Amino acid sequence: MSNNKSNSRMSFEKGQVKNTTNKARLIAFVEQSEYIAKSEQPIICKRFNLPYLKGVFANEYRKRFYNYLYYTTTTTADVFKQTKIPEKFLCQAKAYYEKKGLLQVLFSGRCPVTKSKNVNFLSTNKKLFSDNYNIK
Repeated sequence: MSNNKSNSRMSFEKGQVKNTTNKARLIAFVEQSEYIAKSEQPIICKRFNLPYLKGVFANEYRKRFYNYLYYTTTTTADVFKQTKIPEKFLCQAKAYYEKKGLLQVLFSGRCPVTKSKNVNFLSTNKKLFSDNYNIK
């Protein structure tokens, strides 16, 4: 009986290692891919023999947003144009980083994409941050 338990434990551990390896492969795939539509994400996970791992995609796209704004002060519409990450997600990522103190609105101006006035220009580069910035 103890032999059966150890066999099933070994099988479980083997499955965990396989899932970890598959997850690492999925992460690498998402990192090197352009934006993957939300409807396609579960299908991609299935190809790696994994359940839908929404966090893998969200983390990668938040990271792209952060890195883009570190080097380029611009609007969410411009980030969308350059990265194809939907503006709805970019607005969520903006709130996420703003609450953590990792993103600030530096100024308002005319959007380079939509040409709208009084649009927020964002940055994640702390060298550009204002000391008296308050989240609105």
